[in-house]
Amino acid sequence: MKNICYKFLLTIFASSLLFSCSSTNSDIDFDFTTLKKSKKIKVVKQENKNKKINQEKNSIIEDLVPLRDRKEILSKIKFGKKDPFSEGEFQSNKLLTDLILKGFLNTENNKYVFVSYLDNEGSITKDSVGGVNTTLLPNGAKVINIDSKNMQLIISVDNENYIFEM
Repeated sequence: MKNICYKFLLTIFASSLLFSCSSTNSDIDFDFTTLKKSKKIKVVKQENKNKKINQEKNSIIEDLVPLRDRKEILSKIKFGKKDPFSEGEFQSNKLLTDLILKGFLNTENNKYVFVSYLDNEGSITKDSVGGVNTTLLPNGAKVINIDSKNMQLIISVDNENYIFEM
């Protein structure tokens, strides 16, 4: 404990001796001519700013081109889907690749065709309409004729007939 006290006193004495011997220079030589003067800021009234912003918005709105009507766009389409705005419209080439005939069955009352469409298998009759009473045909597709003798199925889609044979 004595040793710590001696070290503490020695530290205080040495530091006071060093600070007292150092030279103090109280003359400050600073040139104020190198400082730049601040610029005056022009205060713009809030009303003028709002008027300018409103004028800019109005000029931008006047430059906008209005959207065309849905009927106008639909009338210019000559191929592909009839309605470009629809999500799940039927495409005829998809029908040809996705619909597969599996077989025919005749009973006294009805004629059935076993089909596979989009990983669904089942039977359809002459009354089958896609999206209405069956999921085995595309939406809007209608069975026109089932000819079990010639192994043919005729389907109408968008006023076009498609013949499927086994």
